[in-house]
Amino acid sequence: MKRQYHIGQTVVPYEVNWSADRETIGLSVDTSMELTVTAPMSATHDDVEAALDEKQPWILETLYGLGEQKDPPLDKEFLSGEKLLYRGRQYRLKVQEGDVPEPTLSFDGNTFTLRVHRFDKPGDDVSVRRKRQAVVDWYLERARRELEERVETHASKLGATDATVDVLDLGDRWGEYHEGTVRLHWRLILAPVRIQDYVVVHELAHEKHDEHSPGFWNTVGSVVPDYEDRRRWLRLNGNTLTV
Repeated sequence: MKRQYHIGQTVVPYEVNWSADRETIGLSVDTSMELTVTAPMSATHDDVEAALDEKQPWILETLYGLGEQKDPPLDKEFLSGEKLLYRGRQYRLKVQEGDVPEPTLSFDGNTFTLRVHRFDKPGDDVSVRRKRQAVVDWYLERARRELEERVETHASKLGATDATVDVLDLGDRWGEYHEGTVRLHWRLILAPVRIQDYVVVHELAHEKHDEHSPGFWNTVGSVVPDYEDRRRWLRLNGNTLTV
């Protein structure tokens, strides 16, 4: 059931998900600016309201940031001359016909080359989906390798040497930490490395801190001193990190 939380004249709709696996109350805001509260079964509505009161600054900051977000780019048709984003930079795409059963993407450091079958005609919806899947597959492979390296780079700094890494589609979340596993959205491979590092350090810090407490942010800041700038960049530009 939808409920409402009031911050002055601002009304924030929210929904509570009760979970037997939760020990603390957590908050998240999606791109539609709706707030979700995940609470343990033992929590009361008063406990939820108290958590919302405590997190008022975070709620306002997050909602304000979502309102400033840049619009996502227009859908691609995967034609020669378009550009693909990788590690914060745009690279030209070149499409070549070849004797391939499925579209395949490669990258030489300067240009992306998408090899397609002669029946993969420009503008055809099925062909566009096939091309897009080839691009996503390439990003996934790179993300699994490179994001794991970013985790290895920072884990020792935070004493999280046993952390494992899972790269997948996390929907509207960039990362999460669960029982020793850092889960990262594959689309982070599109972001500048400094932004990847912020998300990695953020999630690794959750090994010692469940909540976004002052201690948590001190831990993040010990490795990424300008984390507030990086967090703001991701909040404003996250919509542009798409295929």
